[in-house]
Amino acid sequence: MDMDLLAAPVRSFLEIVRLGSVSRAARAVGLSQPAVTKQVRGLEATLGSPLLERSGRGVRLTAQGELFADFARRGARVFEEFSQALGELTRGETGKLALGAGVTTCVQHLPPWLREFRRRHPGIEITVSTGTSRAVEERVVSSEVDLGFVTSEPRLTELIVQRLFEEEIVLVVEPGAARREPVAIESLGLILFPKNTGFREYLDQRLGSLHRSLNVKMETDSVEAIKSFVTSGIGASFLPIGMVREELRRGTLARVRARGLGKLERRTSLVWRRDRRQSFAMQSFLNIVATLPPAKR
Repeated sequence: MDMDLLAAPVRSFLEIVRLGSVSRAARAVGLSQPAVTKQVRGLEATLGSPLLERSGRGVRLTAQGELFADFARRGARVFEEFSQALGELTRGETGKLALGAGVTTCVQHLPPWLREFRRRHPGIEITVSTGTSRAVEERVVSSEVDLGFVTSEPRLTELIVQRLFEEEIVLVVEPGAARREPVAIESLGLILFPKNTGFREYLDQRLGSLHRSLNVKMETDSVEAIKSFVTSGIGASFLPIGMVREELRRGTLARVRARGLGKLERRTSLVWRRDRRQSFAMQSFLNIVATLPPAKR
């Protein structure tokens, strides 16, 4: 089977799958609709199976088409890795790096690493997607991202795990509310990250049954908004100590102990696919993380 002859039709087929339309796929690949239709028919003849069937105004995959699309996507990812590796071999300057991380990691730890990476490798394109640790793990396994930062214990065996550091989580209030401690968490109005974030997931797990009786007054994924609201006396919050160290030093926030709750610490790790060849961009970023200390905790 001639792979060169198959490459363009496979790309057109995957665009049809992505867009749900032959005409839109044709525009995406820069061909006429009849040309794309001919490519798909050629694929079907080569494979000996129908791949698409008409559905209203668009098309839908047959069972054979679903199977072929799955393998075609995998092949496209492998070919992209090969193309990137080939380019790196000849140039060592360009490429792509996709990262996944939670909101707090993006705010607190990623910026200095990304700045240094950009300084050393300005030609490499970087993208960052946010999500819970579980979502990041799944994106790494599906090759949507190359490297993922997670703050809960990785559970997927397909991943290599590199443990980076642990950070303390502290309960902060406005200074006038810190006169008596330890405080009962249930008596506080809390300003927390939303439930769809990894940090909130971590808190709910650590607080156990207590989290069901919490008085959550506000939810936001903006660290600066949380600190501003706490400073204004609107409520209290749990935050990584590195995010509030300067406010604690200045006295605009105060740290208090929560009754019945021990020390909270959260571990951050890096994960990547066990069977994934490390690209030049991946190796370079891992080296920066290993040699450049994270933001002061």
